[in-house]
Amino acid sequence: MYLKLKDGIITYPYTIGELKSENPNVSFPQTITNEVLENFGVYPVESVEVTGDYTKNIVEQTPTLSGSVYIQNWSVTDATEEEINIKIEEEWLVVRDMRDSLLSQSDWTQFQDSLISGSTLIEWQTYRQSLRDVTSQSNPFNLVWPSTPM
Repeated sequence: MYLKLKDGIITYPYTIGELKSENPNVSFPQTITNEVLENFGVYPVESVEVTGDYTKNIVEQTPTLSGSVYIQNWSVTDATEEEINIKIEEEWLVVRDMRDSLLSQSDWTQFQDSLISGSTLIEWQTYRQSLRDVTSQSNPFNLVWPSTPM
C-alpha cells in the first residue's frame, strides 16, 4: 500500500502501476526502493489490522504520518439497527453457501454404493443433519460448526 503526496495533497490508495503509468519515460529498477519512491513523492503505508465487528461501521481514512512513517487509519462508528440487520442477513447468505458446499462435499457418504456403513454412516448422517441445523443458531457471526467425521 502506498500514497502519493504532491503539493500537500494525498492520493490514497496509490499503486506502483500508477506511478509507472504517470512516468512513462522513466526506467524504474525491477525492485523499487523506498528512496526511489520518495523522489516521486510516493510513500509506503504501514498496514493496521482492524477487527471486524458487525455492530460497527469501519471505514478506511487517509493514512496519518507518525514520525517518518505513514500508518493506515480507520474510522469506527456504531452501526444503526438497520445496518446491523442488513449485515446479519448478508452473513446468513454466506453461512448458507458454506453449509451447502459442505453438504455437497459429503453427498458421496450417503450413496448406496458408498463403502461407508454402520457407526461411520451414522456419524456422517449426524454430521450432515448438524450442518442443516447450523442456520437455527441465533447469530451468524458466532456459529458452532460441526466437526467432520474421520
